[in-house]
Amino acid sequence: MTDPKAKTTPIREGWERAAVDYRKGFGLHLEVIAHRLAALLPRPLPTPVLDLACGPGTVLSALSGRTASSISVGCDFSRRMVGFTRERVAGSHGVVADQDHLPFGPRSFGTVVSSMGTIFSRDSEGQMREVARIMAPGGVFGFSAWGLPEETELGAVSRRIVAEWPHPFEGVLPPLESPYSPGRSPWLDRMAREAGFLIREVVSDWHRFRFPDTRSAAEVLVGTGRLALLVADRPELRSELVERAAAAFEIHRDPSTGHVSLENRYHIFILERGRS
Repeated sequence: MTDPKAKTTPIREGWERAAVDYRKGFGLHLEVIAHRLAALLPRPLPTPVLDLACGPGTVLSALSGRTASSISVGCDFSRRMVGFTRERVAGSHGVVADQDHLPFGPRSFGTVVSSMGTIFSRDSEGQMREVARIMAPGGVFGFSAWGLPEETELGAVSRRIVAEWPHPFEGVLPPLESPYSPGRSPWLDRMAREAGFLIREVVSDWHRFRFPDTRSAAEVLVGTGRLALLVADRPELRSELVERAAAAFEIHRDPSTGHVSLENRYHIFILERGRS
């Protein structure tokens, strides 16, 4: 299913182009966070389940053993990502839609999950209200987000690449940081309360990215929708982007082994929809 309101934008096209590389690159590096998110969700899991901004379906796959007898849906504005999720999670359904304009009726889902997807919402407060609208009373909203700029070494590399990119590009790159980056905060307490959620748990930890060399690290980062936007429909610029990315990773290279290692702080949030 494709929501007709899902407009084509430069960043959406960027993720569409990057989908294949993301699935076999950066998406694999995020699986440990997705599995930890899945492990923190309650048992039994309220159903049906929606994976919002699902990417290649990492969280829905981690939950597949707990949702086999119920409806599960992957929703993303990238048609390719939705297709990957349906391939990966047998029996799942796919919806191509903008995560800020969800085409679902009230109380449609028992659980909504998102692994590093909701951070790209253009309206975090409005999105939380939307999730509350489509969630049944007693339902669970579980999602993850990166920490503050000074806590994300990989984010710093990405920002440097963008800042030094010499070619013009169309559109605006979404930030990696979000209102969730501080973790538990007065903003989160207020928004959860106003949307009708109870904050059950906030888990904060560090994720270490490891790559065999700067070139491998560069290929993984370039294979994301944000950096794909820099190249757009100019494939002749990709090799330059990879070279610039490799140079940006140099400060994180171990001179004795050539290996690259970076740490990002992240948070996992588990919210429960009020029963009233």
